[in-house]
Amino acid sequence: MKRSLVLACLILCLLIPSSTGADQHSSSWEADLKNGYISTKPIIVEDQVIVRTSGFWTGEDRPHIYAFDIHTGEENWRFKNEQSTNHDMSPIIHISAGDGPCGSWNEMILTGWTDGLVTALDIESGSLIWKLQTEAESFGITGAIAIDGDNAVVPTGKGLSKVCLSDGIETLRVDLPELGWRNGVTVTQDNYLLGNEDGVLNVISKQGEVSNVSIGDGKIRHAPVVTDAGVLIHLQTSTGSQIYLDQELLFEDGYSPAIPLQINQNVYLGTSSNLIWLDCSINCSLEGKSNYNTNGEISYNPFNETIWYPHNTLEGGWGTGIPGSEIVTYSTERDTYTTAGVAFGANGEMAFGNDNGVLMVFLSETLPNNPVSEDSESDNDEESQDDSVSEDSESDSDESYYQEALIVLLCAIMFFFQIMKNNKMATKFGLLLLLVIMIFMLPDVSNYWSKEVDTLEEPPGDWDDDWPEEWRDTQVIVFELPDGDLAIGGFSDYEDVEQFTDAAAQDLNITITKESYDFGTWITSFNNHQGEGWEFTIDGKRSPVGITEAELEEDSVVRWSPA
Repeated sequence: MKRSLVLACLILCLLIPSSTGADQHSSSWEADLKNGYISTKPIIVEDQVIVRTSGFWTGEDRPHIYAFDIHTGEENWRFKNEQSTNHDMSPIIHISAGDGPCGSWNEMILTGWTDGLVTALDIESGSLIWKLQTEAESFGITGAIAIDGDNAVVPTGKGLSKVCLSDGIETLRVDLPELGWRNGVTVTQDNYLLGNEDGVLNVISKQGEVSNVSIGDGKIRHAPVVTDAGVLIHLQTSTGSQIYLDQELLFEDGYSPAIPLQINQNVYLGTSSNLIWLDCSINCSLEGKSNYNTNGEISYNPFNETIWYPHNTLEGGWGTGIPGSEIVTYSTERDTYTTAGVAFGANGEMAFGNDNGVLMVFLSETLPNNPVSEDSESDNDEESQDDSVSEDSESDSDESYYQEALIVLLCAIMFFFQIMKNNKMATKFGLLLLLVIMIFMLPDVSNYWSKEVDTLEEPPGDWDDDWPEEWRDTQVIVFELPDGDLAIGGFSDYEDVEQFTDAAAQDLNITITKESYDFGTWITSFNNHQGEGWEFTIDGKRSPVGITEAELEEDSVVRWSPA
């Protein structure tokens, strides 16, 4: 028995891979937040990464805000909003401790929700400091909250509210007739600027007086951009988008405009077709344009002065560069559709989130993968990246070397006692060797097991035994309408949910109303039933992508349900 143990240990010494244990010191980590998208960029505050999830929620699922230790990936706290059931896209805001006429406040995380709730959370524990319930019509708060001194200025479902940071008391409320969506607030010296879904720019004085101007036939889905040249608006239209400066049309571009980024008098815009750079110091002149698909949050890294664009395609990734030059796209192993911007830390940390709800954090300037396209202006960045990768590789190699050296040493000691016919000592060192090998192999085994479990997970399915047997192995769709369910099957060859839904609705005489948002096409009503929105499942499972991109099999069951 003892000789068998020694022999087994010797064999393991020969078979153990040289890379075993190298992942224990990793420059990155990820967290799968499961249900829901990451639609707004995470934020990095000192040693924490803070991120929110969003989606159309059913059952027990609800949106969360999570805080993770930036070094280890361990969850520090989470906060769940039980009442929010729509697509939460209002960015999370870090508020430093301060004081003002309203009072004093501690460091906190400020967030708006689609149920109209505004929450202030303690940054260390995630506990609720205060909350304010604003009115919600269809959607509640989906745009960016602005800070004006000791007040938060909130774009609500009914207009605008100004809230004291110290206690959440509403100090100003302005009701507006038009609905807004993802319409952030801009603060000027005397006014608050707020757009809406009818292309109207509201100018609200700090005393609550309202004036407005119609920009065009479209939707204002970003905080108005105030420049030296005037107020810049990127209007979403039915035929693409239009860029206005003080009501004057500058030019037109592609669909689904991104949320603009302003750096001093430079403004960066994006659509499903192009990235655009304007110099607005005088007249918002066009400085550069590059072909690229982005329609989410454009983000800026102040530590190395780079600009990043989420690549909202199935291939995913994030582009970086200046419009007018080649845009370099960086990818990860989890790439898919994404609209969330990138978060940056002072020590080179970066946090990425995608529409599958996966948060990826890189702890140095080491980027996830090599660029897809080359940029002549990025040679220095690539050299820096190579150096960073080299240093990280050397660190992992050093750790791997010490692990292998320890294993070899234990093998030698065990073999020595075996030669000396001291079976007792050989057995002891053999057991120690097995323990060390198991510890070193544990991360690899854990990762492998996790992947295997994921592959074994079966979709829940959604077949109803009451349906006709001839529907089996065909495409079936169900509409859960307020006046009863309608189901139809026997379809084939439909590749995505949108095509299938349109065809089935026509056969069933169901009218469909759609709207186009930054994250894709959204069905607002069936037979004029709007409710709190509609969501779909495929074979009983929620899709991480929208109706246009959600692919179907020949036997898929699509179910539409009220949110």
